[in-house]
Amino acid sequence: MKRINRLRHPLAGCLSKTLGLFFGILVSGVPGRVAAQERITIEQCQQWALENYPAIRQHGLLERAREYTLSNISRAYMPEFSLTGVASWQSEKTELKLKLPEKVNIAVDLNQVASDNNTTLPGNVTTLPTVNVPVSIPNMTIPVSDQDRYSVSLSLKQALWAGGRVKAGKEMATAEIEMMHAGLDAQLYEIKDKVKQLYFGLLTIDGREKQLNRADEILDSLRRRAEIALKEGIIYETDLDVIDVERIKYRQLRMELNAKREACLGVLSSLIHRPLTKETLLEMPRGMASLRKEEIKRPELEYMDRKIKRLDADLKMVNAENMPKLGLFALGGYGKSGLNTFDSDFKPYFVGGVLLSWNFGKLNTLRNDRRLVKVQQESVEIMKESFVFNTRMEVLMQDAEIRKLQEMVKSDEETVRLRENIRKASEVKYENGVYTISELIMDVNQALIAQQEKVLREVELEMMVYSKRVTMGDL
Repeated sequence: MKRINRLRHPLAGCLSKTLGLFFGILVSGVPGRVAAQERITIEQCQQWALENYPAIRQHGLLERAREYTLSNISRAYMPEFSLTGVASWQSEKTELKLKLPEKVNIAVDLNQVASDNNTTLPGNVTTLPTVNVPVSIPNMTIPVSDQDRYSVSLSLKQALWAGGRVKAGKEMATAEIEMMHAGLDAQLYEIKDKVKQLYFGLLTIDGREKQLNRADEILDSLRRRAEIALKEGIIYETDLDVIDVERIKYRQLRMELNAKREACLGVLSSLIHRPLTKETLLEMPRGMASLRKEEIKRPELEYMDRKIKRLDADLKMVNAENMPKLGLFALGGYGKSGLNTFDSDFKPYFVGGVLLSWNFGKLNTLRNDRRLVKVQQESVEIMKESFVFNTRMEVLMQDAEIRKLQEMVKSDEETVRLRENIRKASEVKYENGVYTISELIMDVNQALIAQQEKVLREVELEMMVYSKRVTMGDL
């Protein structure tokens, strides 16, 4: 009984002084330090990461590509000019070979001649005969074209109706750019998952470090009390060694955590392009409060919808390609043998008119082209349904994991309470000489492990809830 009284008195006084010192530091030092710390959220980190990621600049490039493409398509109704120069030589001349007789007989109806000249026939003559009159044919010279030809011409074409190709082309170009935007968004969405892994990894490290701080407080308190007890001759010096071994073990764990924190901070800092230190405070996301209805809004679905619209635009272009085109044309030039094949002089010439063209060759494949586009659309629809199905399966698994973690967090609270009671009882037993230092350290470690498991489980629960939001696209 005397041994118990001697042990309690100095330990109680030391514990009182330690708690007073601890709360004094807490009140005086912490507010000033925390006020200077930067607080960031996971949403901020994700936004910074997206802004810093090089691929984000492709959105601007796609808009410029859209502008240039639509401008080019709109110029289909602008007049087209072309300048052509030709110098040619042909192997044969263009000539007419006619063999005419020197004389020919021409039948003359005398009745018609008399009628044309208003000549009155004698009373006893009623009709006149038809006579053949010989006619001499003079010599004729038929020109012959030259074998060499030269021409410089300027042509003009003006489209009046393109069969719907311009409208279909604009829709197809717009749908293509929108699809590429959606594909880029789906690619950038993966950055959010990377930020999530790093962010919650740092939160896990912070939680473990808080437990190490708690362990240091308990072990430091035990050592100070043990030093007093050693001076009183109540315990052995090896009890201090046991406590020091535990302190070294937790110190090594802290070194390991610091290394992991430095690595995670370095990667996250590079990803968001902002300086981060161990003093930066990361706010814990509250996913349960912000979890919305069970509607999948992933960017991959937007990409597949845009792809279907792109195929719709392709189908319109297939139909437009089989329509005729109407336009005007004009051709003016200067050359030798322009429009008159037999003319050997250099002269200007001009041709103009209306041009109608219709390519019937594509009608042979029109039906299959339409079927091919429909097959491609059905294929995308199947991919979309498969993606939604797999996503819902993943969400179901995450829901089950969330429910499990919620139950485990509740049981962790009870475990922490019980372990803390056991630790306090063990300290009393040690003070009364019933427990050895090793038994006390074991209960202290079990209490710390219970607290650490609770903290880590809470972080894991929030991470799982946030992972579900990422899976659903609810960000």
